[in-house]
Amino acid sequence: MAILSAPLAAQYRHYRCFRLLLWQVAALSFLLALTATSGDLVFQPVGDRSGNSSKKSLVATIKGQIILGGLFPVHDKGEKMCGRINLDRGIERLEAMLYTIDEINANGKILPGIRLGASVLDTCGRAPYALEQSLEFIRASFTSLDPTEFVCTDGSEAKPKSAPTTVVGVVGGSYSTVSIQVANLLRLFKIPQISYASTSASLSDKQRYDYFIRTVPPDTLQAKALVDIVQEFNWTYVSIVHSEGEYGESGIDFFKHEAKAKNICIAASKEISLRATNATYDDVIKELLDKPEARVVIVFVRSEDATGLLNAASRKGLAGKFVWVASDGWGNRLAPVKNNPLVAQGAITLELQSTAISGFENYFLNLNPRSNHRNPWFVEYWEEEHKCTWNGVSVPTSPAEVNFLTRRRACKGNERINRKITSQENKVQFIYDAVYAFAHALHDMQQDVCVGGKGLCTAMTNIDGETLLRNYLLNVSFNGK
Repeated sequence: MAILSAPLAAQYRHYRCFRLLLWQVAALSFLLALTATSGDLVFQPVGDRSGNSSKKSLVATIKGQIILGGLFPVHDKGEKMCGRINLDRGIERLEAMLYTIDEINANGKILPGIRLGASVLDTCGRAPYALEQSLEFIRASFTSLDPTEFVCTDGSEAKPKSAPTTVVGVVGGSYSTVSIQVANLLRLFKIPQISYASTSASLSDKQRYDYFIRTVPPDTLQAKALVDIVQEFNWTYVSIVHSEGEYGESGIDFFKHEAKAKNICIAASKEISLRATNATYDDVIKELLDKPEARVVIVFVRSEDATGLLNAASRKGLAGKFVWVASDGWGNRLAPVKNNPLVAQGAITLELQSTAISGFENYFLNLNPRSNHRNPWFVEYWEEEHKCTWNGVSVPTSPAEVNFLTRRRACKGNERINRKITSQENKVQFIYDAVYAFAHALHDMQQDVCVGGKGLCTAMTNIDGETLLRNYLLNVSFNGK
């Protein structure tokens, strides 16, 4: 039998330890492949929003003893990776989560002696990018599955350069396509997930998405409401347009089923691709024009597609041509109608009933880049909102923006966030409810397992996701604002 020298033996032991770490990484890649069920999922290395893998992903954080993860569409979906900052739904939704955690931490009656923290990531409205970002949430869970795998044969431990953040649950995502892919990943590590906006009926399948819950109703109810509207106006011949993906497809399928039962005929049915361009929207408008008798158009699309559709109608000068009846993907958002007031006139849109959080309104309107350091995207939001550059430096998101940026004035820092058509983003309440659901569930757990019901006891230092979900989250109740 060959005898290794001491230096070679040490190298061999470290080699074996290194191989164990490589196995962990390979297993992560395999799990990602299992969750990648959509043809749109082409994985890039995790990096900044431009796809540069040499930069660490940005994260909004609140330090705490128990950490909640968050997923928000801070940026719009771009052609290849991430697009412009999402003024309508990105920053305000993210800040709603941070505000709610602040409020909980200031309340001595909820989780006494425990500070709740946050680790919030940008999804860019893309399932593959969101899935990559979500690796940050499961890295700690993965490495803790079997600690003995990290002990080398010489008795030393393989320690990471920085400890991954352990999250007990995730608030998000926004789009149903994002939530479905993330749910497939989180369930493998028993991490509960509460969405504040994903309404796809598919997510109601508890066999497939057993760690997913939400604070919003499924699309089946929206589809019924759309049919009721059509019936109320005695419209019997309509066209329909929906976005590719779970949100648009499941919603419009249920609408068709209900419409058939109510003798409503479908003149044209058009799907908008996830990779839609101006030409795509122009083609949709052309097909709608081919059915001139069907002036009513049922629109079950994402906000970006609603904007593209109305832009295309404006290019054709089709003011007053169609009556749009749209789901909450359009809802009361400014973006679709901002540059298209004439073609959008007379539209009927659905919006989920929600209550404005009064404390958040004061909080959000008084945010300032000088003091808001925990949100790494806030300066970018401020620049876009006020059309200025912070500290004389701004990074263009596209070549066409370079010349525009040179004409921007310098931000003074005393600009105000002005409300436009709506007073508060409509999903703020549902984010507020999701964070409070986690907080109350954790509080109930604390009262059960910690002696005296105060502080972070040993029993809560490594919280089991299944116990948190089954015994507490699914049984939680509280009075909201």
